[in-house]
Amino acid sequence: MDHQATHLYFQSKVSRHKPMTLNQAEDHPCPFCDRARLRDVLLEDGPILLLKNKYPVLADTEPLVLIETDDCLGELSEYPREHLFKVMDIAINQWLAMEKDPRFVSVLFLKNHGPFSGGTIRHPHMQIIGLNKLDCRQYIRLSHFQGVPIHRENQVELNVSTLPLAGFYEFNLIARSAGSLHTLALMIQKTVHFLLNAFRDKSCNSYNFFFYHIDGVIYCKIIPRYVTTPIFMGYLIPQIPDNLQEILDGFTSLYF
Repeated sequence: MDHQATHLYFQSKVSRHKPMTLNQAEDHPCPFCDRARLRDVLLEDGPILLLKNKYPVLADTEPLVLIETDDCLGELSEYPREHLFKVMDIAINQWLAMEKDPRFVSVLFLKNHGPFSGGTIRHPHMQIIGLNKLDCRQYIRLSHFQGVPIHRENQVELNVSTLPLAGFYEFNLIARSAGSLHTLALMIQKTVHFLLNAFRDKSCNSYNFFFYHIDGVIYCKIIPRYVTTPIFMGYLIPQIPDNLQEILDGFTSLYF
């Protein structure tokens, strides 16, 4: 098997220079707040900026960063509706446009939030990364998006996964129409708000979301992040919790 087709190469020398602001350390000022020093800006729409990532830690990729707001302590779950739609429109349109670029085999679109998310910068942002040699969908199956329905609206389904990709609690969104992306954005916002404010005795402070485009359908998987289970780390065996109905009922009672 071609090793390059299954793994991304992490460039450790580049990584050493990345700033770390998740703990708001005084000696690590936020690079996204110092807008006058930002370079390679591709798009600016009020407080929203799309730019090339200054620290391309993954080889054979073209990484972009979407800075969502000029509020360093902001959070997607609290955005006004108009701003939420603008952020998601820019992000999704850029992601889909890069998917059509023949330079890329596939394109990642994801967001990290919180100390367990794998990110380094607190300032709200998303990442769109063109992969030159690797298909990011090679390990993804449609079964990973199956789940107990929570809500359906305007051709968008929100469910809690019964066959999670990594294990435990995963929330899936499935958008089958290009005209339903604002509904998708609102459901993402509700899900993130639930995770940060009402999930598991308010113990969650971190999450990721990941986008996928398969056979014309847009999927989004939202995962609350804790320390990863050793069973998954060592054996790649996901675990399915036995209280999905409890999670569904709690979500529904608050938002639907």
